[in-house]
Amino acid sequence: MGSHSSKKGPFSRIPEYNLDHFGVITILFNPMKYRSRYEWYHRFDEHMSRSNVTLLTVECIFDCADGLDLPQQKFEITRPNDSRHLQIRAPSVLWLKENLINIAVKRLPAFVEYVAWIDCDIEFERLDWAQITIHQLQQYSVVQLFDIAYFLGPGGKNDVLREDYSFVYAYRHDQPLDARRSSTCLFHPGYGWAMRRSVFENMGGLLEFAVLGSGDLHFAYALINRIDETIPYSVHDDYRSLARIWGQRVAQLVGNGSSVGYLPIHIRHYWHGSRENRGYFERWSILEEHQYSPLRDLEKNDYLALIRLNAHLRKVSADDAKRLSSFEKAIVAYFRSRDEDSLEKTIPSVNNPNTKSSLSNTLPPPRIKDVDQASDEYHEYTLLENMRSGHVVNQPNATSVSNTPQFYYRQSLNTDHPSGYHNHGFHSDYTHSARQNLVSELASMTEVSF
Repeated sequence: MGSHSSKKGPFSRIPEYNLDHFGVITILFNPMKYRSRYEWYHRFDEHMSRSNVTLLTVECIFDCADGLDLPQQKFEITRPNDSRHLQIRAPSVLWLKENLINIAVKRLPAFVEYVAWIDCDIEFERLDWAQITIHQLQQYSVVQLFDIAYFLGPGGKNDVLREDYSFVYAYRHDQPLDARRSSTCLFHPGYGWAMRRSVFENMGGLLEFAVLGSGDLHFAYALINRIDETIPYSVHDDYRSLARIWGQRVAQLVGNGSSVGYLPIHIRHYWHGSRENRGYFERWSILEEHQYSPLRDLEKNDYLALIRLNAHLRKVSADDAKRLSSFEKAIVAYFRSRDEDSLEKTIPSVNNPNTKSSLSNTLPPPRIKDVDQASDEYHEYTLLENMRSGHVVNQPNATSVSNTPQFYYRQSLNTDHPSGYHNHGFHSDYTHSARQNLVSELASMTEVSF
């Protein structure tokens, strides 16, 4: 699974695309300051450089560290005057990944036609993955950036703990898609996605009120018009209603999954703590116990569109203030429980001679001769699927896409510019580097905060 240079082997038929039009975003918010997150980021940054793409990194730290017993907060991986970096201070400890992606996309130059958001703990097996991504986006509105992911243990590349199909690969090959991700459903809804920028903007960005995670799961199921399956019955009605509105819009834009593809490329996911400590199911109970409502409990900064708990700037009842304080403490406890610097693994490696691969008795690994062939297979699959099901794009009823509000949250009462940023605008000139990559015209700010 070594990295390969571009234009070799079965991918030689792909045209040469201009990577200046391809924007890549990664997010790092790390309230517990886990060392492993920074170590893998630096490796990822180098991998992006070798892939000939320019990476926009958003690093977020939290102003409320003292009151919540967090480690000292400072920017670790970004520089204030680097046009590829965006530094943000947040007043609430929340899962901010999707919110920060939406902020970053708005700061990409206008000439960027394709946008990718990728977790900074993965690595592609090929260095020409960006070219292949743009090639797939000529046919599909959105693509997931792998077919199989190797979840590595603390031993590195030879310590494979689990193998997952991408969500889209499983969907395209009629594998069961249980949103609860039981032991029989070996797929992953995230790691990396790319879209045509126009489609991203038309869908209003990613769903960003999942303040304890699950954004990837919501997005993946929204693509096939099944977002309801990702929302427990016990969550607040506001959460479910807003997710449905957004999900209907997404499904309509991508033809209920007919305009969704994947890359026939494997990836590695590097170790930063046991998967069992992620609390994928348990974290829902935090939202339920605190009766979390996006409409009632969140607001946005007017300038940056960063979300926060509304108790920070709005007057709320004593009961609500107590509830939100308890909610934020529970979120901090969740981040602490992830223990991402731990080297302890609870399952054996699947590449151990005494252990059978988790995928060995399910769908065989893809062996696609050519990306053009893969596109033909997707197209044929879609035609057969549509003919068999007679499916059409479901039109939303009372919650029409055209009537969907652009902003779900109360706007901040503070209409002044935030105090902690400098250099509001973009760099005005565009630098074309020797590698023909996008380098400038990204937002350059020393600091952004409320």
